Amino acid sequence: MWMKPHPPRTLQELLVDQSLYLNKKFRMLQVAFFVSVISVLANQGCDCVEIIGGLDVKPHSKPYMVSVQANNKHVCGGTLIQAKWVLTAANCQELLKKKKVTVILGAHSFQTKDEMEQRISVKMHIPYPKFKNKVDNDIMLLELAQAAKIKNKVIEILKLPTSTLDLKSGAKCTIIGWGQTSPSDKTQSDILKEATVSVIERKRCNSKKYYNGHPIITDNMICAGDKKGKKDSCLGDAGGPLMCKTKALSRKEVMVGIASAGKQCAIARHPGIYTRLTDKYLIWIKEKTGVVNFDETDEQI
Repeated sequence: MWMKPHPPRTLQELLVDQSLYLNKKFRMLQVAFFVSVISVLANQGCDCVEIIGGLDVKPHSKPYMVSVQANNKHVCGGTLIQAKWVLTAANCQELLKKKKVTVILGAHSFQTKDEMEQRISVKMHIPYPKFKNKVDNDIMLLELAQAAKIKNKVIEILKLPTSTLDLKSGAKCTIIGWGQTSPSDKTQSDILKEATVSVIERKRCNSKKYYNGHPIITDNMICAGDKKGKKDSCLGDAGGPLMCKTKALSRKEVMVGIASAGKQCAIARHPGIYTRLTDKYLIWIKEKTGVVNFDETDEQI
């Protein structure tokens, strides 16, 4: 069957068609480019931002949290355990030598001062007698020059545990601090932050794939983090409390450890190391502070 041939296309029509084709190809390339960028950011960005800094703490929701400062600069975290006593890490002592040492209570943001904040001078720092500038026995008491004024929901004492049973692997814990929020940036956080980590069994932490005995994780320590190294305490967080749920069905967290000082953070298979509050440490704290009974709660831990 004979069909009438199409008339030849004009140059203008050909140019229009070519332009539409190129525009379509360009849009496809744009989509592919943005997808690849988002993929890269998703795989890399969260390793530095979400990991260490965690989330902002609700103001005054951690009224026991203390900023330990040298020459009015934050260097370590701490916990108010009595009106005149703060518990922190012994490794922080190196950062306090020959400097004016104070603590700030009731702080949330360093840039925005709260009228409820209290700055108190430190009278004496007392590291645990067997501390040898290493990770083991990394615990220290700070005696304040005057008693803190306890204010409900702003500045409060955190009672220490009455039980020192070891934590099970996988137990959920919270780390708190003003430390740096990225392993590649030493700038510390202005706002108090928190992150959730899981307890990792010592046998795994001491294995070749993890610390391989450098250092040896003893019964005095707790390993906590996550498998990918995305959540960790970092520079400036040392001395802060490790708060854990010690009962499966309980929402209550109890202080079971202290963030130990370290040079590196947010490294896969190198979880955070924390001083575990064992009986020997609690006895020593009682002897130094004169506390007879910590009396954590009516409910035994």
